[in-house]
Amino acid sequence: MAAANAETVVAECGGTVRRWPALAMLVVMLLALVLASLRLGTVALDWGTLYRGMVSANPADFPVLWNLRLPRTLLAVVVGAQFALSGLILQRVIRNPLADPGVVGVSGGAGLAVVILLLLSDLLPGVAAGVGLAGLPWAALVGGLMVAALVLALAWRNGLAPARLALTGIAVGAVLNAAVMWVVVVWGGSRTETTLMWLAGSLYGRDFSHLWLLLPWTLAGLLALLPALKPLSLLRFGDHQAQTLGLAVQRWRLLALAVAVMLAASAVAVAGPMGFVGLIVPHLARLLARGSFAAQVPVCLLLGGALTLAADIVGRTLASPLELPAGAVTTLLGIPVLLYLLIKQGGRS
Repeated sequence: MAAANAETVVAECGGTVRRWPALAMLVVMLLALVLASLRLGTVALDWGTLYRGMVSANPADFPVLWNLRLPRTLLAVVVGAQFALSGLILQRVIRNPLADPGVVGVSGGAGLAVVILLLLSDLLPGVAAGVGLAGLPWAALVGGLMVAALVLALAWRNGLAPARLALTGIAVGAVLNAAVMWVVVVWGGSRTETTLMWLAGSLYGRDFSHLWLLLPWTLAGLLALLPALKPLSLLRFGDHQAQTLGLAVQRWRLLALAVAVMLAASAVAVAGPMGFVGLIVPHLARLLARGSFAAQVPVCLLLGGALTLAADIVGRTLASPLELPAGAVTTLLGIPVLLYLLIKQGGRS
């Protein structure tokens, strides 16, 4: 036990030393991406227009900036941060480097629940009017929890093997995606095009109402995570060692899983599933902050926001005026990373 405590102290000190340069670098990078996102698009804004718009006493004079670019940019940062933090929590709790909201079924379950709710708003307008936009995160949360529990139950066999969990999650995700496409094609009606765009993980057409909807969930997730920072740091020693150190392992694991699902599901409800953000970013965060879990959280938040924002910028400028969903860009980046991790895990087994 003394050795474990000593290792914790050393790791946390090392994480603190590495964390500040990484945080400074990431803040600068994120600010540069924010400026690029505000400037670039179908209608490019020069530096003078951007400055006048940001300091203007009447934002209505700059509709492109205030109605389109700014809310979309801020939402990309928040959505990416939530997906990344959810992946970091899942990888620590399950002790599986392949875990992310998509692989364990959270994104698929949340997506199916939201699609059903959107389509019900056409079939049952009276009922849907009482739910509104604010009901989407709740539907996504229920769907994400149910499917995540199903994936974990199917993958459990005297423990959770990384490859088995990943393959189970991918299989369940494929079934959910097929179900979603079937629902959209058969009953989509006038919402088919919009729903398909959302399912690809898109920030197109998002405004401040979506940002205000998501921020309370972001704050709730961060506040709920605060008391779990130290327990999650101890979980890296394994269940038995963590229990020896006095940790109620199952209680903290369930709490952390609930936080991870809440963060991912609410992000899915607003922006759709952003493929593999929760898989890639935690690995990068651990490279930049090799310390306690608490040291990795701010790095992960900044990296997640930067990656999603960069993907959105690429998606709307690469073939302008056409637009590629940000989720498609992150998926293109994430697939080779997933294959590499699967091969790496297979070599260890």
